[in-house]
Amino acid sequence: MSAQGLLGGDEASRLRRFAVSLYAAPPDCGVADFCAMLARRGIGGIGLTARAVEAHGPDALARLLRTHDLVATSLNSAGYVLHADSTLAAAQSALDTRLFEAAQALGAPVNVILGGTLHAGGLDLRSARTRSAEGLAKLAARADELGVRLALEPMHPAAIGTRSCINQLAQAQALLARHPALGLTLDFYHSWWDPDLAPTIRGAAGRIFVAQVCGLDLPADGSAPRRARLGNAPCDLALMLCELDDAGFAGAIEYEVFWDQIGRPSPEVLLDEAVRDHRALALRA
Repeated sequence: MSAQGLLGGDEASRLRRFAVSLYAAPPDCGVADFCAMLARRGIGGIGLTARAVEAHGPDALARLLRTHDLVATSLNSAGYVLHADSTLAAAQSALDTRLFEAAQALGAPVNVILGGTLHAGGLDLRSARTRSAEGLAKLAARADELGVRLALEPMHPAAIGTRSCINQLAQAQALLARHPALGLTLDFYHSWWDPDLAPTIRGAAGRIFVAQVCGLDLPADGSAPRRARLGNAPCDLALMLCELDDAGFAGAIEYEVFWDQIGRPSPEVLLDEAVRDHRALALRA
C-alpha cells in the first residue's frame, strides 16, 4: 500500500488505500467475482476470510489478486485459543495452519481473535485472560518460524463471552509488548469507545497493521452497538482517520460489515455505496 494519506491526495490514490472485507459479500458471491467488482471501482484491497482460503489454495489466491491488482489487507481469523472442546480446538488449529500458509503466499497479516469465556466452558475472566496470553505466545512463536505477521484484535466488551476476553486497547498493547513482531488490528466498531484510542494511534501507529471501519448503530434501548453501512458513520470515524493520518499510519483502511446483518444488499449496490461514502467521509474529515 502506498504511504499516500488516507484523506489527502486524489480520489484514485485514496481508493488504492481502501479495502472491503469479503464478509460484505453474500455467500453465493464467488471470491473471483467479488475481486472483479472491487477492481472495476478502483478499490485496491480485499479483506480475506476463511471462506476464500477454503475455496482457493494459497498460490491460486495470490494469482487471483495479482490478476485484479488487489492487495490482501487481512486474513480472518486465527486464534480462538480457549476452546475447551478438543474437536473445536483441533479444527481451529487446522484453520490457523491454512491461514498461515495463505499469509506466506500473500504477505497479508493474519487477524488474531483470542476467544471468549464461553469457549472455555465458562472459565472465570481472569483465568481466561491468562490462558489467552499463553495461547497468543504459542501462536506468535509459530508465526515467527514461518515469517507470518499476526495482528491482534481487541473486541468490544459485549464480546467477552462469545468472541474475546481481550477488550481494551491497553490490554492489547500490554500483550503486544511481549511480542515485538506482533501488530494490532484497530477496528473502529470494537474500539471507538475506548479512551485510549487517540493515545494508541499517536504512540503505536507503526504497530497498527490494518484499520477497519464501518458505520455504527447505537440502539435506543441500550443494547450492544451494531455495525452499519459506511454512510452511517458517526463523526468519531472521521476523527479517527484524521488521527491516523497525523500519526503517519501507512496501512490500509478496510471496510468490514457483515452482509446478513445489513439487509443483505446486492454486492454491486453495496460497493457503489462504499465508494460514495468513502469519498464523503474524506470530505467530512
